[in-house]
Amino acid sequence: MVEKRPSTSSWSRAVANMLGVLLIFAGIAAAGGLIAALAGGFEGWAIVAGIAVIVLFGGAFLAVREGARRRRLESNAVVYAPDNTDELFDVDPNTGRRTPHRD
Repeated sequence: MVEKRPSTSSWSRAVANMLGVLLIFAGIAAAGGLIAALAGGFEGWAIVAGIAVIVLFGGAFLAVREGARRRRLESNAVVYAPDNTDELFDVDPNTGRRTPHRD
């Protein structure tokens, strides 16, 4: 039996997940800069910070959504609801073939 390997390494998945976290933190920092620019009366910097907040939080949303989509697609869980709960079947995760369960 040939073992299926994921298309990406765990290191690259961790980096992709951390990108979303870093974007969220940068968006929070930009929001702080926006508040400071508004309080100081710097209209130009407030516009720049406002655009940065929108871009950073939008990128964070897309990164988190992509990570969730990737986890859902890479899941190896076999979801099976038997028609008759009195019979137990083992399901082969590679082929989906059902065989009677043996203890």
